[in-house]
Amino acid sequence: MGKALILCVVLAGCTTTAPAGNPRQVWRDHNQPRRPSSPVVAAMSRPELDEMNAFNGQGARWCGWTP
Repeated sequence: MGKALILCVVLAGCTTTAPAGNPRQVWRDHNQPRRPSSPVVAAMSRPELDEMNAFNGQGARWCGWTP
């Protein structure tokens, strides 16, 4: 009984209440441009740089972010 109650409480806490209207607005509300310092960029791997550039590109398209 105790384990089932804890499981129900945990699962109830995982439900989302995000608005279902505009996913772009939800994304805008929860993200901001990634602008690491030069030493951090120098230490990043190619896949990390590609992911950061893709993320910032999406922000530019959806939110109007500028470099």
